[in-house]
Amino acid sequence: MSVTGQQIVRSRTCGLKDFYVALVTQNTATAYAAGTPMKLARAIKAKVDEKWTSEKIYSDDGTEEVINSYEGTDVELEINALAPQDRAVLFDQLYENGFLVKTSDDKAPEVAVGWRERKLNGKYEFRWLYAGKFAEGISEEANTKEGKLSPTTKSVKGSFYERSLDNRYEISVDESNLLEEHTTAKAAIEDWFAKVQEKDEATA
Repeated sequence: MSVTGQQIVRSRTCGLKDFYVALVTQNTATAYAAGTPMKLARAIKAKVDEKWTSEKIYSDDGTEEVINSYEGTDVELEINALAPQDRAVLFDQLYENGFLVKTSDDKAPEVAVGWRERKLNGKYEFRWLYAGKFAEGISEEANTKEGKLSPTTKSVKGSFYERSLDNRYEISVDESNLLEEHTTAKAAIEDWFAKVQEKDEATA
C-alpha cells in the first residue's frame, strides 16, 4: 500500500495501560481461535524484543540475496500484582477452594496478549500478540518494612511466535495515523479488548 502524500505522524510513547490475556483455543494450519480476553493486572512496563536473523547468499563474488527469518518475540510484562486466579490462567496452576497449588508438571497454556501504549499527542497504539506462552515463569521479591512501605512489583516473562494459520504474530493499530477511510480499524479500537482482533475479519 502506497503512503505517498499521506501525512505520517510519529509521536513518542509516554504511557502504558490495559494488559489483557486470552487463552488460545485453536492454533492449527487451518484455523486460529482465542477465548474472551481477561484483564490481567495494572500495567507498569512492557518490554518487547522481536528477534530476527539474517543470512547472506553469495554468488559472482558478491551478495546475491539476504534472507531474513523471524525467530520469535520475547515479552516481559511488569505488573502491580498477581492474583491466584491470574496464576491459574497464565501458568495453569491449580486454584481450588482458596488454595493455590503449584507443581513441577504445570505447563503454561498458549495465550494471546494485548495492551495499549499512550503517545505524547494523546492518541494510543493498540496491540495484540497472537500466540505465546509465559513459560519462563514469574520474577518477584518481597522486602521487609524499613520505616516506610516499599511496595514491590511482579514480572512475567514469555516467548511469543507466529501462529500456524498464516504466520502472523502481531496486529496493531496506531490511532495517530488513522485516516478517514480507515473505518474498520477505527471500529476495532473502540472495543479493542473485547476479542483478539483480526484484520481480515473486520474487512470481510
